[in-house]
Amino acid sequence: MTRYRQVLAVPGMAPLLGVSLLARTAITADVMALTLYIVLGLDLSYAAAGGVAAALTAGVALGGPLLGRMIDRRGLRTVVLATVVVQVVFWLSVPILPYGVLLGAAFAAGLLMVPAQSVTRQAIAAMTTAEQRRPAFALESVQGELSYIVGPGIVILCAAATSPEVVAWGWVPRSWPVAPGSRCSTRRFAPRTRWLPARRDGPRAGSGWASA
Repeated sequence: MTRYRQVLAVPGMAPLLGVSLLARTAITADVMALTLYIVLGLDLSYAAAGGVAAALTAGVALGGPLLGRMIDRRGLRTVVLATVVVQVVFWLSVPILPYGVLLGAAFAAGLLMVPAQSVTRQAIAAMTTAEQRRPAFALESVQGELSYIVGPGIVILCAAATSPEVVAWGWVPRSWPVAPGSRCSTRRFAPRTRWLPARRDGPRAGSGWASA
């Protein structure tokens, strides 16, 4: 524990890990957010949602080496800025894209995903000594696993409390053009009754639930 405390005491290390956790949590929540939006917002099948998730994942897999070469040639700041702009444009466009276009856009977004893990590890390597590096990378690994636990859960909670459209893009004004077939075109928020079954009151309802 002493070694980990020493690592966290390194100037800038705690803010770095905190920002990295937020960024990686958002990245791990992408697939769940798109799945809920496609299934519940566009009324399409889970197979359709899986296609978008597969496109995004394939883009991430292929984009890793590409972004690495871009970082070597153009510098870290340029690549991070470019990928952040791409992600902002993609998520702002999700509610107005038809499914076919969304499939290709998801692949492009995965291809140019923000390299949060690479940036964090490079920063850790530059900020720590040889003795501090091993516990620092251990903390970074724990942070990465935590993001996979927290990210999808946050998406599900937000979608259950509001609507899948809200998860996809904060909120959608009634006058904003939306993808064909999306429920955003008729209502701003989806009612919570779509997520939860109707409550059964009375003693007979209670016995029915107990026997189910």
